[in-house]
Amino acid sequence: MRDSRHLKIDNRKRDMRPALAFIQLDNMEDVLKAMPVDDRPYLVATVEKFLVEWAGELEGYLETLREGRYVVFCAARLILEAEKNGFTILDRVRELKLENEHPITLSIGIGLQEDNMGRLGRMAHNSLELALERGGDQIVVKSPYRTRFYGGKSMSIEKKTKVKARVMATALRNMLLEAGRVMVMGHAMADYDSLGAAIGIACAAESFGKETRIIADESDPAVKRLRSLLYGETESLKLVKPGSSNVKVGDNTLLVVVDTNKPSLLADKELLQRADQVAVIDHHRRGAEGIEKARLFYVESYASSTCELVTELLQYYGDQVELGRNEAIALLAGITVDTKNFMLQTGVRTFEAAAFLRETGADPAVVRDLISEEISTVIKKAEVISRAKILYGHIALAVGRDISSEAQTLAAKTADTMLDIKDVHASFVLWPYEGGSVVSARSHGEINVQSILEKMGGGGHMTVAAAQIKEPPNMVEKSLLKILEKEFR
Repeated sequence: MRDSRHLKIDNRKRDMRPALAFIQLDNMEDVLKAMPVDDRPYLVATVEKFLVEWAGELEGYLETLREGRYVVFCAARLILEAEKNGFTILDRVRELKLENEHPITLSIGIGLQEDNMGRLGRMAHNSLELALERGGDQIVVKSPYRTRFYGGKSMSIEKKTKVKARVMATALRNMLLEAGRVMVMGHAMADYDSLGAAIGIACAAESFGKETRIIADESDPAVKRLRSLLYGETESLKLVKPGSSNVKVGDNTLLVVVDTNKPSLLADKELLQRADQVAVIDHHRRGAEGIEKARLFYVESYASSTCELVTELLQYYGDQVELGRNEAIALLAGITVDTKNFMLQTGVRTFEAAAFLRETGADPAVVRDLISEEISTVIKKAEVISRAKILYGHIALAVGRDISSEAQTLAAKTADTMLDIKDVHASFVLWPYEGGSVVSARSHGEINVQSILEKMGGGGHMTVAAAQIKEPPNMVEKSLLKILEKEFR
């Protein structure tokens, strides 16, 4: 048995292993454009001074790679010490106020606990990419064992340029043209954003002459309502039940995943493993879990919805894709629901997408009928809200008691309603379904509900987030209360 002296030496060696951090200023160019020319150099110099001081605290070496991009080498033990304080460098830079109208934010990707320098570099690079895809203003720390997230206090900034959308539209079209058959799949318990995006992609694939199927459970409330109001019993909505023997996956099959980038949330997890090619289109922030085999990965957290992203892609296909009235309505319904009637997470591109769909034939009156609530839903919401608790002065928490196949929809709508209560800044609703519980969270923006539900295996945005947990509501509530206590007390 080894003595304590050898163990101390091993621990010291592990702590002295190198760490590598890539730093990128998220929005420096946009911030500088809005400033007087004479003040710009001073702002840049001040930010770089903060970074030099931070590297000094880490006893590390800072080098500029290019304008707005830096690298830091240091010992892993000092990164671990900085983690305990939540990396205050993010707040220092964000709170910098000179002549800049908007706050500057930065993203940092860190790799550590890896002896191979090549793997360490790739780990740090992937961490930075993950931080940027999650909206920036955060630090991602990656080791061979786990991934940790810090920050993420700022809303994702809408990108004014559509260059990436055009590039992704071309890449997706090439994948569709090369595919033998196309399968489109969203998350389990499909909502209107998942279903509308799937219908939009299926429309494009069929216009390119490909045999296409949508993987969705017809018992899902959104699917039933969409089918009854728009499609009836016709075969134009080509659905295949998850896990069905009718799901044929042969060579050159393309699977397009929409409205999720987590394998654990897919409607048919096995299909992901069997597909030859995979493309992912989503608007939720990435987490530690991801679809690694995706050849095309289009995730934009600034977007209001996946339907917004899909609508932009379809616009680049012009006359090559015949977008019908029903498809346009399904896409507009997804945008309408995820933005809460264009009240949350909207930007200029959101309204441009909606205008295109309206011009194509989407009728807002039909969308209103599609997303309207039954009286039974209103009663269930009222019962749950009547038992809501207000925590820490500004957080509303409510728990549904009755198991429902519409748990996801009920929880989301109840959380939306609770956010309208005076002085409530964030709302959390738990609702049981067969086999577990759904958690829906909403926020006005002061509280990051995405980072809270990420600790429970969920995700989403700062203002809209959700999780599906295979535990009863009472256990989920205890876990959530512990997280909230740690966060706010």
